[in-house]
Amino acid sequence: MVPEIKQILFTTNLSPNARKAFDYAVSLANRYSAVITVLHVIEEVSHYSDVHIKSFLGEEQWQQLQESHAQEAKQILVGKRREGAMIKAALEEFCESVQKDHDECEFMTDETIVTRGNVVDEILAVGREKKCDLIVMGYQDRGKLGEAVLGSTTRRVLRRGSIPVMLVRLPEAE
Repeated sequence: MVPEIKQILFTTNLSPNARKAFDYAVSLANRYSAVITVLHVIEEVSHYSDVHIKSFLGEEQWQQLQESHAQEAKQILVGKRREGAMIKAALEEFCESVQKDHDECEFMTDETIVTRGNVVDEILAVGREKKCDLIVMGYQDRGKLGEAVLGSTTRRVLRRGSIPVMLVRLPEAE
């Protein structure tokens, strides 16, 4: 049975080279008359990171730091809310500019989603919720050391997900 591709999830980290991966999503959407959902996840600090910082600084110093920066943190959270709206507007403009560059393509984006949380969890959750047939994401080869130290969103999406994933190798950032 040949799979049908009707719903594509395009994930982006907003890197300058993300356009290359989006071009592949557009090509597939055009070929299969599919719809593209665009997703960007703002990663929040994990519980593990919080525990790690606490163990590095010490409980008392960490508490003092948190208290002294409470107001600053509040401003950052407000800024993140604004940042999310700005990211969503930028992504929508990005989609419109691609549409102009591909007059022959008649792809559609059904939704632009900006969310917060664990990147892998959010990608997989949106893929399930939207009943996506394919996830398109770009990646940069960081070598074995880079992958070991940084971890790999791409690798975790592949391991944990049940939706097929198309990986587009992005050129090195300039």
